[in-house]
Amino acid sequence: MKKSLLLIIILLMTIFSSCNDKEYENFHELNDGSKLQRGSITYSFYSALPKDSLRGKQIGIVDGDKKHKVFEVKGYSSDEWIIEYYDVMMSVYSLYKADTVTDIPDEFK
Repeated sequence: MKKSLLLIIILLMTIFSSCNDKEYENFHELNDGSKLQRGSITYSFYSALPKDSLRGKQIGIVDGDKKHKVFEVKGYSSDEWIIEYYDVMMSVYSLYKADTVTDIPDEFK
């Protein structure tokens, strides 16, 4: 009885822990961090994030590092704008734009 209860607890813990591991898209760092690449899209550093309220949900990680996160920008396509953040003390959210973007929204200027 005790063995089956222990087995059930271990099984449930395994199931719940695997549910928490989200699969994020992998971005690659280029040019010492001034550029990020996702598939055929290359993003270049634009500026520090002007407003934290623009940060959307996490969509990726950089080079497999779970602390190096990529977020969408609320209200904008992730094919055009993304936010990069390295989760350590005193880190800053950085705004990146796709190299194909030519129109810069006023709130980013």
